[in-house]
Amino acid sequence: LLLLSTMSATTTHALSTSIVVVGLNAALQKRFILPPNTNLEPGNVHRAHNSETGVGGKGQDVGVAMSCLMSKEKQPRDDKVLLAQFLGMGPEGDAVSGALRLRRGLSDKLTIRNAAPLRTCTTIVGKDCATELVETSGEVTEEELEQLGQKVESLVNDGGKASGVCIMGSMPPGCGDDTYAQLSEKMVGKDTLVLIDSVIGLDALLKTLKSCFESDDREGGAVLKLNAAELCKLAGANKSEAEKVTIEELTAATSCFLTKYECASSALDYLCVTDGKFPGYLVEVPKESTTENKINFIQLPAIDISKQVKGGMLYPIGAGDTVAAGTLAAWQYLHHEPKAGEENFFGVVPKQVGNILSSVKSKWLSDASSDEKSIKMATSFAFGLSCGSASCLQQENSVFDVDDAVRYFSEMDSPVIQ
Repeated sequence: LLLLSTMSATTTHALSTSIVVVGLNAALQKRFILPPNTNLEPGNVHRAHNSETGVGGKGQDVGVAMSCLMSKEKQPRDDKVLLAQFLGMGPEGDAVSGALRLRRGLSDKLTIRNAAPLRTCTTIVGKDCATELVETSGEVTEEELEQLGQKVESLVNDGGKASGVCIMGSMPPGCGDDTYAQLSEKMVGKDTLVLIDSVIGLDALLKTLKSCFESDDREGGAVLKLNAAELCKLAGANKSEAEKVTIEELTAATSCFLTKYECASSALDYLCVTDGKFPGYLVEVPKESTTENKINFIQLPAIDISKQVKGGMLYPIGAGDTVAAGTLAAWQYLHHEPKAGEENFFGVVPKQVGNILSSVKSKWLSDASSDEKSIKMATSFAFGLSCGSASCLQQENSVFDVDDAVRYFSEMDSPVIQ
């Protein structure tokens, strides 16, 4: 992959054309690679065959994945993606900061170098499995939270509300449950596209988004991405991640979820439900009582990457974050789809990939009985799933070859409306 640091031509634009990724719980990622044909055995001494360091944290993974998409551009812009993050002082924070800025070309306009040291996450990579060891995070102070809020407000005052917002994962100690809600209130407008991949502070966040999208002329919206087991758990049911979710389980879990979170039907347009190696589902969130309105599902085909695996090893850590990145990037493109003759697009997806998105969307729309809005979202989610699958072929978290993702996406069968 071409690294953004090799390209010098960048320009600055308003926040209204940027995606803000809220990834407050960053990490330094270490990969401890065991010798060939070796798996981790607890209680034994293991010597590394190789070791690597890189970027960790769900929001940071999204930034890295989006940088892979932007690497296809001839003239990247360093503020297309802004990471709202706390990077602790010290060598760990310096390493992650340098990797994001210099290697991945991502802006640090919303980075706070807080006093607590940055946590380290270690992945032990064996022959046919990987084990993740996650340290606890240092505490963020009230003053550091205020600094981040002030930086967001400054960018909004200068350049309007964000084009897209991606809310990822957990929060470090010191952040209140309403932190995501407070940040969203500052930067989400009626035309902002919001992807949520977190259940932390979800109730407060949904209440805020409901308020943001109350306008009748709103063009934006929000989706919640989660896996089938998480959705069932939120609804109070148990589901094994090793088993394929059924429509009956999805229907029951969605109904319970909408009952538990009263603002969900007003705040969310869709649920993007992943299910491991099984098909994914786009769930249309009904705007009325679920007892009177059927819940609509669009099933997206599973992607078989087994033939592409190099050396028999998959690297799934960060794949879910890559799904989020690809989904929001594609959604942004299809939402602002350039007209014929327009050469440039302000967002993350390069035009050559955007053309493929448009072509597949048009084909699926002609094949389906669903509305254009749902097909646009299904196309975006399908592209995200393709990016996530492609990332499983690379050792580094959320790094993928865009050509792999495009190939998986282009070979997908049309979705099934259920």
